[in-house]
Amino acid sequence: MPPKSLIDLSHPLTPQSSIYPGDPPFATHSVCNIPTDGYTVHAVSLGTHTGTHVDAPFHFFAHGQKLHELSLERFVGRALVVDVRHLAQVRGCIQWRDVRESLDRSRGTLASLGPRSEGKIDIVLFWTGWDGWWSERKYFDHPYFGRDVAEELVEMGVRLVGVDTLSPDETVLVQDGGKEKEDAFVMHEVLLGRGCLICENLTNLGKLVGGDSEEGEEVYVSLVPLSLHGADGAPVRAYGWTEKIG
Repeated sequence: MPPKSLIDLSHPLTPQSSIYPGDPPFATHSVCNIPTDGYTVHAVSLGTHTGTHVDAPFHFFAHGQKLHELSLERFVGRALVVDVRHLAQVRGCIQWRDVRESLDRSRGTLASLGPRSEGKIDIVLFWTGWDGWWSERKYFDHPYFGRDVAEELVEMGVRLVGVDTLSPDETVLVQDGGKEKEDAFVMHEVLLGRGCLICENLTNLGKLVGGDSEEGEEVYVSLVPLSLHGADGAPVRAYGWTEKIG
């Protein structure tokens, strides 16, 4: 039986969608229409990291796994949503000590994280609340995470990390006078380098742990991307649901 209520975790793709600096913009236009052709067809143009999407290791590593080399099981499973909204500052760095304290207030503990076996959770989603700035200039000024967060998570056996921001790393806008740092992509390098996938631009994470959800429920998500052969990433129609424990 399907879950009674699915929560959409994806941003809709529109010409106003926030795009990582330098990536191809999203565009769509009609190529066939009902008055002329009797049916409707649209052409779509986008980058592999457009909207809510998954990063495969090949995104940063020439010999890393490509999207088609990853099993579907990697993208679906029980998840831990970590509420870090109180730490979300403009271009603020969130360190492991902050995450550790937030875990104590989440529906899960450090002991619940690990390789998927014996009830362990291997998907961690960070709820910053920054998705509220989607399509606005401030979305690029999102909080980001320190190297120690990535290192601790992979040591625990976490296999997918998701964020409701443009990136788990700081986004530097060179056109605004910013300068990229040498360690600008530490989360990507550590996570993808250890085979841990990344999902970016999630939304509505609060609905998975608030609203109609109750204590005694577990969170599950599906973050299955488009099946693009040889790709470094692809958009996702992400969704989640809750199930009662036991």
